[in-house]
Amino acid sequence: MTIFDAHAHCFPPLGQDLGIMETRLAEHQYHVRFHRQGIRRTRDDALMDTPLLAGEQDGVSFQPDVDFRIGGFGRVEFTVDGEDYYIQWMPPTLVDMSSSPEYMVAQMDYVGVDRAVIQHDRIYGRLDDFLSDCVRKYPDRFVALAQVDEWRAGEPNQIERLRHEVTELGFKGLYFSTGGFVHTDFANNINDPEFEPLWQAVADLGIPIHWYAGEYRTNITEAYFRELDEILEWANRHPGIPCVLTHGLNQISTLRGQPGRYDISQSTIDLLKLPNWHVELMLHIMASDYEFPPYNPEVHEVVRQLVEEVGAESLVWGSDMPACERTCTYKQSLILFQTQCDFLSDRERAAILGGNLERLYPAD
Repeated sequence: MTIFDAHAHCFPPLGQDLGIMETRLAEHQYHVRFHRQGIRRTRDDALMDTPLLAGEQDGVSFQPDVDFRIGGFGRVEFTVDGEDYYIQWMPPTLVDMSSSPEYMVAQMDYVGVDRAVIQHDRIYGRLDDFLSDCVRKYPDRFVALAQVDEWRAGEPNQIERLRHEVTELGFKGLYFSTGGFVHTDFANNINDPEFEPLWQAVADLGIPIHWYAGEYRTNITEAYFRELDEILEWANRHPGIPCVLTHGLNQISTLRGQPGRYDISQSTIDLLKLPNWHVELMLHIMASDYEFPPYNPEVHEVVRQLVEEVGAESLVWGSDMPACERTCTYKQSLILFQTQCDFLSDRERAAILGGNLERLYPAD
C-alpha cells in the first residue's frame, strides 16, 4: 500500500526576502489574525484575549501596522504600542523557519510515507524555482503544486506563469487559495468572468486544482460556508476539472465549544458527490484542542458519515507537515486512518491513505 500525503510543505527560511516579502508578510499577517494557537505576550508568555491583529475590516487595506515579522523557533512576531507579541505558528523545532526537501524526505522515511503533495501557499513565498528543484531532487517522492496570484489570476502573465510551472518546471496541479483575494480587500470572487481564462488553461493542461477556502473573514465560520457554496457553484460550471478541497471541514477548528462543530455541511456533501472531487482530511489539526485528536470519537463519527455519504474514494489524508507537529507527530497523524475508525475496511484505509491520490497523480 502506498502512503501518499495530500498536504506537506517545503520552503527556505521564511525570514529571507526572496522578492515578495512585503506582499507575503501582509498576507501572512491576515492569515493568522484569528489563529487558534492564540497570541502571547513575549515578556511573560501570557495568552491574550484581545484580537490584536483583527483590523477594522476584512482586507489588507485595514490591517494594523504592527511590524509583523518572521521570528525563529516556529514563531511569527509583531509589536503593538511598544509591546512584543508572538504566535506559535509552527512547532518550536523549526529553528530557522525552514523545511528543506531533505528534512521532509527524512521525516517521510521515518514515518513510512512514500509520496507527498507539496502545497504552494504564498505565505511561504513564490517558490516556483525552489519547489521545482525539490521535485528534480526527489521525483519519486514529491508532487508540487503551482501558484498564481489569485486576485489577478485571469491575466495573461499569470496564465503564462502557470503554463511555465507545469510544462517547464514539473508542477502537477494548481494550488488556489481564496485568501489571496485579501490583496483587493475581497473584491474578487472565483465565479467572476475575469477568471475564466485561468480555468480554461487548467483544463487545457489537464491538471487538478487544490482549493483552499481561506478568506478568514471576521465572521469566519459563516464566511467558510459561503465559500463552500461558491466553490460548489464553480464546480457545477467546470465539471471536467479534478479537484481537492484542502483544509477540509474547517468549521471543526472555528466552532470550538459551539453547537454544530462536527456537522458536515450540505455543500461539502454535494461537492464530494460530484465526479473527481476529494476532500483533504487533516482532522488532527482541526480538532487540535482534543487531548489526542486521533482518538476523538466525534472525529471518528465525521469519518464514518463521510464514508457513508460520499464514499472513501472521495477522501484523502493530509498531515500539514511540518505545522502538524504543533499538535502531534507526523507518525501520529496517520493513526486515525491506520488503527482507529474500526468501521473502515482495509480497502477503504488504503484508498484514504494513498490510493485516491495515486489516481490523481500516478507515479511516473
